[in-house]
Amino acid sequence: MQSVSLQTMKNNYFSIPALLTLLLLAMTACDGQTDKIDNKSQAKEVVAIHAVKQNLHTQIEALGTVTSSESVAITSPVSGIIKSIKFSDGQRVKQGQILAVLDQDETKAQLQSAKVQKEEHERELKRLETLLSRKAATSRDVDARKTMLALSQSNIKEIEARLDELTIRAPFAGVLGMRELSPGALLQPGQTITTLDAIDTLNLDFTMPSLQLPHIVVGTALQARSDALDGRVFKGHITAINTRIDPITRAVLVRAALDNNDGKLQPGLLMRVHIVANPRQALVVPEESITQKQEQHFLTLMNPEGKVEMRPVTIGQRHDGAVEIVAGLSENEQVIVRGMGFVKPGQTVVATSPASSSMQPKSAK
Repeated sequence: MQSVSLQTMKNNYFSIPALLTLLLLAMTACDGQTDKIDNKSQAKEVVAIHAVKQNLHTQIEALGTVTSSESVAITSPVSGIIKSIKFSDGQRVKQGQILAVLDQDETKAQLQSAKVQKEEHERELKRLETLLSRKAATSRDVDARKTMLALSQSNIKEIEARLDELTIRAPFAGVLGMRELSPGALLQPGQTITTLDAIDTLNLDFTMPSLQLPHIVVGTALQARSDALDGRVFKGHITAINTRIDPITRAVLVRAALDNNDGKLQPGLLMRVHIVANPRQALVVPEESITQKQEQHFLTLMNPEGKVEMRPVTIGQRHDGAVEIVAGLSENEQVIVRGMGFVKPGQTVVATSPASSSMQPKSAK
């Protein structure tokens, strides 16, 4: 009996280490499973969207003033008494149409006298040439008479030019302004009789930041509207861009042409200019997904392995809560738009879709 008990005790003694080993292995396996469960449960939930391209354009707005394509103050280069005025206020006239006539009586008398002198010199020249053929006159007498005839002809042209100055004509087709003088008034050189504007096509002058210059060229289409005309839209195009930039405001003067066949637009009108330029496709993300550190901008991304990545990007224009990404982002990459402040690079995250369409970027215009 005693020997059996000792053998039994020896067997029990050798089984204790085996039990301890099995227990340790079981505990290790349980810890591994627990770590996996804990790691999975510790993955942060974030809201992410896929980067997609959208149709964009650059929107430029400015204030401009309407000016005439041609504009002049009607006056006279010479002084004289106004004999007649041949237009009414606001009349549309053609190029070359007579607007006013100054007193021409004295000048016409001078012209008549010069013509009589010319005829006299012509007759005398003819007589001298006949005498010269008979050797009864000298060639010197003939040459002197020819000189007198040329001077007389020159005098007639001078008087006719002076007579033409006394007739005031429209230099181009357009619409006249208000009449400022009456018949009988003494008109001095430079004194305005009325104004004349060509308004079938008008200019629209406006300034814009020089930073926008890359987005416009001569021929770029635009729209303009004025509150004075109930917001009616007028279409036009850029005809000229000034060669100089204002060194103080860093703005550049731009001129556009507006069609005004119906005559609704008038010089001096203030208009709001709207230009849509540089149409393109670009990646756009919500503005709230951008993290700025000093001069750099960053996006928080989720890579295919579910890890967080901070990436520097170059941004373009902003509009209505959306930001254009010029460089640093590829299409279909996942951009974290919510929760990026609670995660770090390399951390595992779980992405969820936006709860509403408000999280999706709007088209940046």
